[in-house]
Amino acid sequence: MMEQFYFIITERCNLTCSHCIRDSSPNRNETAEASMIKKALTQIASSHPDSLVLMSGGEPTLHRHFRELLDFGLHLGLTMTINTNGVTSFFKDSTLKELSQHPRLSVQVSLDGDEAMHDSIRGPNSYRKAVRTLKRLVDNGVRCSVSTTVVDVDFMTRADTFISSLDNIGLAHIAIKRATYAGRAASGIDVNGKKWNEHVYRLRALPTKTLLKIAPMYDFDRLDSLSDDALNSLALPPSATNCGAGTAKVYVYTNGDVCPCTCFKDKPMGNLYLSDLDTILTKPPSVQVKHPACNACRYFRLCRGGCLGSGYQTTGTIGMPDPRCPKVAIVDRELETIAYFQRF
Repeated sequence: MMEQFYFIITERCNLTCSHCIRDSSPNRNETAEASMIKKALTQIASSHPDSLVLMSGGEPTLHRHFRELLDFGLHLGLTMTINTNGVTSFFKDSTLKELSQHPRLSVQVSLDGDEAMHDSIRGPNSYRKAVRTLKRLVDNGVRCSVSTTVVDVDFMTRADTFISSLDNIGLAHIAIKRATYAGRAASGIDVNGKKWNEHVYRLRALPTKTLLKIAPMYDFDRLDSLSDDALNSLALPPSATNCGAGTAKVYVYTNGDVCPCTCFKDKPMGNLYLSDLDTILTKPPSVQVKHPACNACRYFRLCRGGCLGSGYQTTGTIGMPDPRCPKVAIVDRELETIAYFQRF
């Protein structure tokens, strides 16, 4: 059963963020046809009624038929989330009151750190505008959360203050994650894994009112402490393996392409103008990970190579593992050294 459907209903955005995974900007014009989206939403309501539908972009509220599409999905009984930067004219007082009438609707606002960090990425005053939108949504009874993409690990030293500033708003959760290697961040963003994990455990220990969603990455020190029996007892859902790309979630693009994730935008599973959604989902992608580090790894059963999209974006090769894994990085450096000396 598919858990999440992301609809990239427009590539246009009013901002030009430095780490945008989709390379969105005010200059992009790609927009999904309302009829195509409605047909897909109808199929989801029939075949995947318990899934989550996320209206995303670009900035989804800029789509000329956004409210029509949102209302259509909600009236089908779907659980829906708006992924937004929170700084468009869509969020008028009258609109907020209407949105509050839908208990299955939530809004996720992107805040990429404290005011200084956020504005350096998204533009002057964007932080204050987004927080103001958040507070107005919550005051009107709309369930809200914050999504934070970290592009500089130094921010994590100040994350306590950032989290504290949002803790009394009444958010459902604050999700903090590292940037993905795609779009304008395709060349990679250097976030030291060991420092990341140290900050994760420190922030998790904070006595916050708001649920904090933040996870360690490739913490082999802790994994190595597990016995084989304990390791074998771990049963992870599809969404926890390779982030669930193509097996627990898919992305629907403006041209009708259905992709396992944004990193595999050029490798669609099918197209909604050529086939119906249910038929496309019967053929999930099958990627074989073949890398010396993974072949010898005790934990391959758990991660299956991690974010294969990041591996693809950084190497151009399908089946390459997540370059953020320290074991992969070590082996890659060794292979580069061997290749260097073999040239002589």
